[in-house]
Amino acid sequence: MSEKAFSSASILIAEDDESNRKVTSAILKHLGYRADAVSNGREALLALKRQHYDIILMNLRMPEMDGLEATRLIRELCPPSVQPKIIALTAFILPNSREICLEAGMNDFIPKPVKMNDLAKILSKHIRILKRQTAFMRSHAEALKTLDSLPKRGKLILPFNQDRYLKN
Repeated sequence: MSEKAFSSASILIAEDDESNRKVTSAILKHLGYRADAVSNGREALLALKRQHYDIILMNLRMPEMDGLEATRLIRELCPPSVQPKIIALTAFILPNSREICLEAGMNDFIPKPVKMNDLAKILSKHIRILKRQTAFMRSHAEALKTLDSLPKRGKLILPFNQDRYLKN
């Protein structure tokens, strides 16, 4: 499957450096994606209030609110069904940078300078995951709809407790 097949994903770039925003936007455009861009974590949170994003490319070190704090807040505030994939995009590399990002709630990590092939691979990986999650949620919703339509007697013979699955 080519990266172009995933071009309908909504992407937000959270990057304080204007030239890095332009380069990342150009790479995404070349890959067939369209992206919005903001200059810090606080603006990323505001953008998420206005619309849903499938993927956020999040710089770590930004003014006002850094990428780690923004990620923690997104994980805290967004309902599980609309959680975006958050990919760290940073030149601030320490031996444990990847672990720090993952502990904050990020899904992946790309060091700067960003290479087109690396970005393409990570995007296609996470978009495939999003597609599988969406398909699962749809089939789960259909199963619950079917369950709700059964007479009460039919519900008693089913071997699972739907409330347990809805909590997660």
